[in-house]
Amino acid sequence: MRNISSILRFSCLLLAAYSLLLLNGCAPGEKVIVAPTFNPAPEQNIVYVQPFTNSLVPESISETVFNDFVDDLNDSRLKTDVKWYYIIKEDPKDVDPAWLARQVYITGEIWSYIENAGCCSTEMRAKARLRLYEAGKKDPTLEIFIPVDSFFEHDRSTLAVERQRLAKRLASEMSAAITKALAKHN
Repeated sequence: MRNISSILRFSCLLLAAYSLLLLNGCAPGEKVIVAPTFNPAPEQNIVYVQPFTNSLVPESISETVFNDFVDDLNDSRLKTDVKWYYIIKEDPKDVDPAWLARQVYITGEIWSYIENAGCCSTEMRAKARLRLYEAGKKDPTLEIFIPVDSFFEHDRSTLAVERQRLAKRLASEMSAAITKALAKHN
């Protein structure tokens, strides 16, 4: 009985690893779209960040992504001319559109969060998009798409721990992409 259980577990892990390799080979990576006119010059060197929209993403993940994203941006602001990334605390519908149009600001969304759990392992995926709007421009001049995925064995970690790791990794990749884009233009 023990041999059958070991063989079943090994087969499950092998199938999961093969699936993950196949998915990673076909999965799109980070995609950055920069408008030819991209030249953010924030007033008083402040970039505003609106709370992200989330579609079917656990709150523990979306909160961690947003909070870590803003913290990471502020930690790396010396690489840019930005003095501060400030969270717009008002509900987006309550923000004066005329005021917002005069600012440099970032919006974001997280969606397509999936957990594929098997007997011995779980694969997790999510997608995120960031848009940076320059003062006086209706359309974003920078758009960044970031997919992330993760895989773990149940006997080596827990779902709660791995959700936090995925969220922190997504926040780090998002802030690094924004910092890189802003650093190029300083």
